[in-house]
Amino acid sequence: MNKVALVIDNSASMSEKDMSVAKVDKLIPISFIVNGEEYYEGKNMSYDEFYKFLLDKKTEVSTCQPSIENVKEQWREVLKNYDELVYICLSSGLSESCNTAINASHEEEFEGRVFVVNNQRVAYMNKMSMIEASYMIKQGKSGREIKEYLEKNKSDCGVYIAVDTLKYLKKGGRVTPAAAAIGTLLNIKPILQIHGGKLDAYAKVMSMKIARSKMIQAFKKEIMERFPEEAKAGKVYIGMAHSYADLNSQELKDFEKEVKDACPELPFFTFDPLPLFIVCHTGPNALAVGYCVDRMGIIDDYLKKLHS
Repeated sequence: MNKVALVIDNSASMSEKDMSVAKVDKLIPISFIVNGEEYYEGKNMSYDEFYKFLLDKKTEVSTCQPSIENVKEQWREVLKNYDELVYICLSSGLSESCNTAINASHEEEFEGRVFVVNNQRVAYMNKMSMIEASYMIKQGKSGREIKEYLEKNKSDCGVYIAVDTLKYLKKGGRVTPAAAAIGTLLNIKPILQIHGGKLDAYAKVMSMKIARSKMIQAFKKEIMERFPEEAKAGKVYIGMAHSYADLNSQELKDFEKEVKDACPELPFFTFDPLPLFIVCHTGPNALAVGYCVDRMGIIDDYLKKLHS
């Protein structure tokens, strides 16, 4: 039986405790650019420091594709002690880094040993995949089997995200400058959705309070339409994320309560800060809610270990 390692990027906001419980062997962080300088979340830039920069109107923030040479060097280090590795990274619909990694995995030195998962997920949806991969490794599954399973079930999830300002979407080319100017003038809050790995428009509303309500209605309706039997069996978990500088904000607490009150029959998975390289595009004060299907029935046990 081959010894398989789990390697991830930070697209899922896995905490140190998460990674310990999930037995993650290597984290390859995605960098972001602040005023022309490259930084890594938790390495040379803290969450609080990043938001101070972000809220400064003179600060320019952006993202860049991870260096594939650095990724390959990390793979080589891991493969010194493992026969194979599974690499779970940011959705190919949001970045070219996944496709670049897939191409690199087919190079002679990595062929048959490195399995890059193109499951088109981000945030808590990708966290679910990482936990599933960890469980499958414990069950003795090969890298190829894990990759095939995660890609087969990649669409067992969905997410809606409301952003507080169009400024950062404009910078990333998601909206035109004219649309951003009009939206800012009218105080429009766009709601976006991620299905199949791509970020698409869903709705536009006039306040974050309305956005929260509309997102809850949307994801709950989607679950009932797509996964009614899984929901009835308790296998559909709620996931939430945010880009708030103040982690104790009352609005975060209110949103979590609204979600749980609207869906008391659905188990709760996680409420995580968005990765900082994602916040470069959403801006501060973004809120997200969605779901993932736990087909293996492993999340409850994972959460018990996480909070023990």
